[in-house]
Amino acid sequence: MNKPSLFALLMLSMPVCAESNLMLGAGGGDGADSYHAGLEWRQAWRSLGSGHLWYGVGINGSYWESDDDDLMQLSLIPMLHYRFEHYSVEHHRFEHNGGWTPFLLAGVGPAWISQTRLGSRDLSSRFQFSSRVGVGVAVAHHSLALEGWHLSNGGIKEPNDGISSWNIIYRYDF
Repeated sequence: MNKPSLFALLMLSMPVCAESNLMLGAGGGDGADSYHAGLEWRQAWRSLGSGHLWYGVGINGSYWESDDDDLMQLSLIPMLHYRFEHYSVEHHRFEHNGGWTPFLLAGVGPAWISQTRLGSRDLSSRFQFSSRVGVGVAVAHHSLALEGWHLSNGGIKEPNDGISSWNIIYRYDF
């Protein structure tokens, strides 16, 4: 089996064996406001330093508006989460101090947008890359994160104005 097929199989099997969450958020930047909703799945991968590394995938829709212009975005984002927790073999669960679990996350993946312009920005193609990095804290089934998101066609077509935003993201783990 080639590497792309193995990666696709891994991503498609994620919802069956992983933790899932609902993601809602909003933010703004580069003269635009953005609103986000999606589903994410993640699976514990390995202990690393003082925490645990998780891999996952998110499917989300976003609405961006600037001046009298707007666009819709659909994304599929493979992600890595680093949670400052450790796995207790004795108790068969992840443990953390005081109920608060800080985390870091990063991801990049393909996106589709409904139009190629947003205000004065020319994104040139409907195919884009959506990338994000964030820092947050989880308590029980809830988490809150500050995330930087960037949307760009990666230089596939010029001009490549791209757009970035800072977002507050809430997640509820099922």
